Amino acid sequence: MSRHSSAKRGISSRGGDKTRRRILSEAQSLFSRNGFHGASVREIARSAGLTEAAIYYHFPSKQAIVKALYEQRGFMAALDELEHLPSHLTLREQLAANALASARLWHKNSDLLRVVITEVLRGDRAARGAHQDLMDRWRRGIVDLVTRYQVNGEIHSSVDVAEAANSWVNLMFGTFMDRLLELGRATRRSTFLTPEFQRHVESTALGFADRLRKGTKGGGNGRSR
Repeated sequence: MSRHSSAKRGISSRGGDKTRRRILSEAQSLFSRNGFHGASVREIARSAGLTEAAIYYHFPSKQAIVKALYEQRGFMAALDELEHLPSHLTLREQLAANALASARLWHKNSDLLRVVITEVLRGDRAARGAHQDLMDRWRRGIVDLVTRYQVNGEIHSSVDVAEAANSWVNLMFGTFMDRLLELGRATRRSTFLTPEFQRHVESTALGFADRLRKGTKGGGNGRSR
């Protein structure tokens, strides 16, 4: 294979990446203004200065665009890390670190998450599908994590792993949603991840870890700050 053809392929690949980024940027702007339902592929194409065929070449559906936005914002990388966490930390340390990392991710991406969650509540199929895929993968990662700590004896043997993972994801999601709602009601601009909210997240995680160690029902439902 000639160096000339390899160079052409490299240029084409870089051009394709640039086009993808442009599509995602325009899509998010439209989603933020009009919601998913109010932003058609035709409108995304027009805003990006492309044809509809070009959009479908890169993304077969609006759901694929939402998934790509999640990936671009670091959600998939964070879930990959969750599946390869170091095992030298104690359960309390691990869950506290996991909770704070998740809070930082929500802090960084609260604009996108606000749009996606609003559209999920409205019943948008693309938003619901992408959101459900993300939540399912989050749960699977936590199942693996809880299993590891149960095997090494730090989590009580009576704890149902799947139930514990579901409780953790629901607890964290609910805590972060409370925070988003708080900010939505605020009369002044405020940051998602304040020092006070960080302490609240860490305390919530440590309490959950203690319940897993004792074999009591997980969950908890402290309000965010």
